[in-house]
Amino acid sequence: MSRCPNCNYELVLLQHRRKYKCAKCGKLFAQKEIETKEFQEWNKRQREEEKERIKKELRQSKEKPKLSKEEKLAKSREVQRKFREENREEYNQTKREYWASNKEHLQQKRRENYNKQKAKILAQQALYRQNHKIEVRIKYLRDAQKELALRIFENRLNNAYNSILGSCLPTILLS
Repeated sequence: MSRCPNCNYELVLLQHRRKYKCAKCGKLFAQKEIETKEFQEWNKRQREEEKERIKKELRQSKEKPKLSKEEKLAKSREVQRKFREENREEYNQTKREYWASNKEHLQQKRRENYNKQKAKILAQQALYRQNHKIEVRIKYLRDAQKELALRIFENRLNNAYNSILGSCLPTILLS
């Protein structure tokens, strides 16, 4: 809202005269003059706010957040992944060359690592086979249970039909 330059009281716009009037001191001011002054003040405030915002952003950008070891590791892995994606062909070529030149050494390392973890790997495989056998047995038993439930349902349904038909039809005596 516009204020009077003399007494700082609120101004009222007289649209038909295109002037502002102070309700307290009664002075008239040109609409263009008051609105220009208001716009200049608003613009000045906006510039100051923008400067403060930029200063704050600069301060925040200078202050590097302290990352934990896990965050640093994750960030490092992300940078490596992006680099590999951007340079995939070169990366794959260097890996092929490395593998070709160190093939025997790398195969030896694989065998050593496998032998170190052989007991763990075999235990995992045995556990998988055991769990798989149990899952297959459970599936078989569930299928058998379903089949049995269907037979019981059919037998009860047939017995119900027979009892209804038996009460409606005369019985035949066979001797």
